Parts: sequence; C-alpha cells; structure tokens
Amino acid sequence: MKGRVHVSVASCLCLFAGMAMATDTHEEADPRQYLSPMVSYLVLDEDRDLSTHGMGASLAYGRQIAERWWWESEAAAYGLDSGIENQTDFYQGAVTTGLLYAFGDRQSFTPFVVGAIGVIRDDVIPDDDDAYSFHASVGLGAVTGPIFDNGLKLRAEGRYLYDDFDGTRINASEGQGGFNDWRISLGLEIPLGYTRVKIEEKEKLVYKTREVEVMIEEPDSDGDGIADSRDECPNTLKGGDVDGKGCLLVNQTIAFHNIGFELDSDRITASTRPVLNRVTESLRSQTNFNVEVVGHTDSTGSAEYNETLSETRAEAVRQYLIAHGVSSERLRASGAGELDPIASNETASGRAMNRRVEFRVTDQQE
Repeated sequence: MKGRVHVSVASCLCLFAGMAMATDTHEEADPRQYLSPMVSYLVLDEDRDLSTHGMGASLAYGRQIAERWWWESEAAAYGLDSGIENQTDFYQGAVTTGLLYAFGDRQSFTPFVVGAIGVIRDDVIPDDDDAYSFHASVGLGAVTGPIFDNGLKLRAEGRYLYDDFDGTRINASEGQGGFNDWRISLGLEIPLGYTRVKIEEKEKLVYKTREVEVMIEEPDSDGDGIADSRDECPNTLKGGDVDGKGCLLVNQTIAFHNIGFELDSDRITASTRPVLNRVTESLRSQTNFNVEVVGHTDSTGSAEYNETLSETRAEAVRQYLIAHGVSSERLRASGAGELDPIASNETASGRAMNRRVEFRVTDQQE
C-alpha cells in the first residue's frame, strides 16, 4: 500500500561572508521627541485696521504619547505691519500647547492635524492697550521622512489663529473683540535622541528548505491492498475482495489452484499444508462469515467418479480446517466434479486449471 508523507528537504546551502561586516542603523528616543523651528507668513484679519500681512517665527516641542498621538507645545513671535510709513509695527508673542494626530508613523511623508490653546501678548500702540489674551489655533500640515543621516525632516503647515485681543487702536470697531488670522509656516523637525547604531554582522550559514511530497511503501502483510496500519482484519484470504478496513466481503468465490492431492485420491499432499495453514489463520481471525468448500476435477474418468472424488477432496479440506481450529458450524463441503470447468479439458494446462478447490464465502444468516 502506498501512502503520502511530507519530507523537508534542504534544497540550497548558502554561506554569507568570510569576515565580520558592520552596518549602520538608527534609533530614536523612547518616547520619540522633536524640536520644530519654523518661519511663518500671516494673513491678517481685515478688522485689525492694519496691513494684510505679518511675519513670524516659532519653536515647537513634540512628544509622542500614543501610536499616532503627539503632545506639542509652541512658542511664537510675530511682527504685524502697521501699514503706515515710519509707523512702529505691532508685535505678538504666544505660548500654546495641544495635540497633534499623525496619519502615519512619521518615518516617511505623513500628513497631520494639530490643535492648540494658550495665551498671546499683543504689543500695540498706545501702550495702554497692551494685553494678554486667550489664543487658539487649529490646522493641517505634513512632515517628510528623514532627509539626512541625523534624522532631519521638513515640515509645512497652515493654521487658523484666533486672538481674543480687544485693543481699541487696532480695532476698527471699538469693543468688537477677537481676531481671525491665518498662518502659513515652513520649517524643520529635529528628532531628539536620534543616534546612529553600528551592527556587527558575522558570517553565518543559511539553509533554504522546501517541502516535497514523496511516495513511500507501507507494509501490507496479507497482500489485500490495505496497509497494516489500517488493516482491521489481518491474514485475509489471498485473492479475496475486502472492504476499506481490510475485512473480507461476503458473497464471493475464491479459487485455489495450489491445493494438491495425491493421484486419484483425497489425501492432501504435504506441500499443500502451508497453504491450508494460512487459510486456517484467515478464517480464525475473521469469523463473521461461513465458507462452502467446493471441489472440482477435470474430465478425465467418468462423471460419477469425478463427482465423488471432488466431494471427498472438499471434505478432506474441511476436516483439515476443523482439526486446526476452525468451527465446524462455519464449514460445509460439496463436490461439483467436472461440471464447472474454467478452461479447456483438451490441454494439460486447461485440465490443471479445472482441478481446483473453491471457497464460497457466504453470510452466516444464509
């Protein structure tokens, strides 16, 4: 019986390096942190009664608090053009803190959203109107991946700025309160704790393997086509049909041409005994069927003589099986004489084929 097994077979052997080699990689602080200096262009609220623009700079500190969440604090300073020649410009200084959500790992191009609140000081004319006010911002931006070995990144963003200042000099409508400005910024992100690490790679053996399917022979001691590991009925009658468990099926006839007798006699030859011994083992190992032993002869001699001879030979086989442990209730004998040939009686080989003993396997209820 053939079975399938999977065997892991080494298909390739590769040897890397003859000398140790060093490669560079990088590590960041845990948690990851950065400083971000930026320059800004401001588009001012028309109600400020100033020109429409301003310039500024800022420095932000960021610290990772979750996979994509960052805490970011910023200090910024702005100069607002008064729009009047030889007139002193107005100035602002702001400190805010808030959250930044990154749409990625910030190791490659990563968009983000940011929001912050804090305080802003407006330095205006007249000086009596100088004040600290509530300040808030929200915006969109993006940061690149590292562009140099030191981890430096480029950063750009746009923010809406709210300033709760209520100064009368720069407010066209006294008492209006609050301004809505826009800020466009470009700068850098400098990672903190970003270090270069050397990794030593030593020579190593690498085996590449693949699984292949091979056929192996499993033992089948009784030759019934069912491997011993799955055979529930060992020592099956050779030549018989079996089920998937290796057990003999009923309602079939098994012919034996190697059960011999002495000439014109029912005496079993000595060379036949090993064959009948194996038949005995089979009948004793599976007991759920009966057997009719049927003797056959060739056409040599009279039909009456051949019928009697076939009966006595069948009975001799039956008695041999009983004597070696097979229940007599399971066995009966009969003779067919020369009436059921399976080959021509005109040739020696044909007559040898006709001289046979058959085992007709039947259900015990029949």
